[in-house]
Amino acid sequence: MGTAWFVTMPTFLEPQWLVPLFIATLLGGVALMARIAGWASLARSFRAHGVPEGQSLRFVTGSLGAPAFPIRYRNCLHLARNSEGLYVSLMFPFKFASPALFVPWSEVASCTVEQAFSTQVVVLQLRGQWSAIKLPGAAGQWAREAYQAYPAKEMPAATAGSGPHQG
Repeated sequence: MGTAWFVTMPTFLEPQWLVPLFIATLLGGVALMARIAGWASLARSFRAHGVPEGQSLRFVTGSLGAPAFPIRYRNCLHLARNSEGLYVSLMFPFKFASPALFVPWSEVASCTVEQAFSTQVVVLQLRGQWSAIKLPGAAGQWAREAYQAYPAKEMPAATAGSGPHQG
């Protein structure tokens, strides 16, 4: 008789491990994207403690991160704005390692508009942060309108020349 050859499946690929492996991979990927985008860095300064009162948008596309390598969040951002600032959060399951943020308008160093093909993108550069928030189209204009309505007299004295009506 001949020798039977059996190919054994690695233990982590057995059926009982597929769901936990999938969840671990998903959460690891989401955490890595959050780190690259700068959520942890921004959360140290701008962690939100609840959704603020004001107008809100759901299922918004935007990006966060360094200008050279932003992380794009397609249709999974929740935004809220009021006279004091902008709230940004991710929808489940992408909010893992990405706490909600509330950025006061006084902490926005500049609000500029860039042209990306046929879409205008509003770029909010935050004071002392390397990560920028980019919001294309109507959502970007919506955030920009609230920023421009922020009274310049409420800006800290050290920020003269970089007021909210720039860009």
